[in-house]
Amino acid sequence: MKYDLIIIGAGAAGLFAAANAPVGFKTLVLEKTDSPGNKLLLTGSGQCNLTNNESIKSFLDRYGKNGKRLRPVLFPFSNLALISYFEERSVPLKVRDDGKIFPATMKSADVLDLLLKLARDRKVEMKFRTEVTELSILNEVKGGGFYVETPNELFVTKNVLVATGGESYPRTGSDGAFFTCLENLGLKLMLRQPALAPVFVNDYPYKNLAGLTFPNSSVMLTCKENNAVSPGGSHVVEGSLLFTHKGFSGPAVLEVSRYVTQGDELVINYMAGKTSDNLRRELLGAASGDPRQIITVLQNLTNMPRSFLEAVCVICDINRVEKASRLTGTQIREIAKKLTADSFEISGVGGFNIAMVTSGGVCLDEINMHTMEAGQYPGLYFAGEVLDVDGDTGGYNLQFAFSSAKRCMEAIQGDKPAQTSSAVDIL
Repeated sequence: MKYDLIIIGAGAAGLFAAANAPVGFKTLVLEKTDSPGNKLLLTGSGQCNLTNNESIKSFLDRYGKNGKRLRPVLFPFSNLALISYFEERSVPLKVRDDGKIFPATMKSADVLDLLLKLARDRKVEMKFRTEVTELSILNEVKGGGFYVETPNELFVTKNVLVATGGESYPRTGSDGAFFTCLENLGLKLMLRQPALAPVFVNDYPYKNLAGLTFPNSSVMLTCKENNAVSPGGSHVVEGSLLFTHKGFSGPAVLEVSRYVTQGDELVINYMAGKTSDNLRRELLGAASGDPRQIITVLQNLTNMPRSFLEAVCVICDINRVEKASRLTGTQIREIAKKLTADSFEISGVGGFNIAMVTSGGVCLDEINMHTMEAGQYPGLYFAGEVLDVDGDTGGYNLQFAFSSAKRCMEAIQGDKPAQTSSAVDIL
């Protein structure tokens, strides 16, 4: 069958593209799972953190080394434009105190329902349980076009949008299988790794405290010289920290996880803004002449969970019921260091099954960032996580998915007038 546009993948980017497909085009979405938007429904714990309300200029700093290259993608369809897009289509949004933007109902299903409705309005066809196994060039002499092959059908199209995602949450369909098809085309791919994932460390001491959160923490990652992602670099992020059964999570840790390799150092300050020396002096003043137990003094001074402070005492080989006044200067220094500079050697990060996004993918050198079209193959477009773009937590990855999909559709629309369908004439 012949189409003007085939979109491979019914995730956030693919569905947004379908919702904005050129009017009059014969458009088809192919999805390997049995339903659309599986990962979209999971984002933001099912609440769908669509974007962030900070300045769009600040967004460029949220995507690591490739951030500055995203200006032609993010600026034309910014966070403000995205907000207007949904609210003008009867999906009101709300801004949390941390700047994250969600549907007012806090239900990701409302976002999915809107995108599906808009796609239906544009008469976009969708086929599920249909995995694309090969993508090939139709006829370069006659102006291009593509064969899109599945186990049971062969499609012909003038334009292809690849929106297959990365490899995170593979049970939702983004298992990375389609990268083989892209390799066969000769496209350059960057190493794919889990990103926005929990961090595991050697000799993790807090497995019995899983679930504890520290809302005002500072996490510093110091990379080894041979760290391929960030050699010899350091990254500091302030935010919420979470203890899990196996390691550290929470927004602060998830963000630095994008730069981690085994053997790097993670240093945690559970009291962001407080130095070891400042806390040491405060502890000395509080403990001096105080007959109360050290655990009581610590809890009053730091306002931290008692169970955590008890664990700190054990690690520092201090009896938690010892009178505060009996502690030595060395013991107080050890406690202060543990609370403000808890140091660990990193053993790894969570795998693709629990990582929020994928680092790596199609190299941006292959893409015209003004149109999202592959330089080698006119008519082949890319959007979303399949590209070598990964952002911080806070709505930045979904914003890129939507913005890049919008740029693709605008580029295709600009090349081919909406009032005519070209499938029969060109193919």
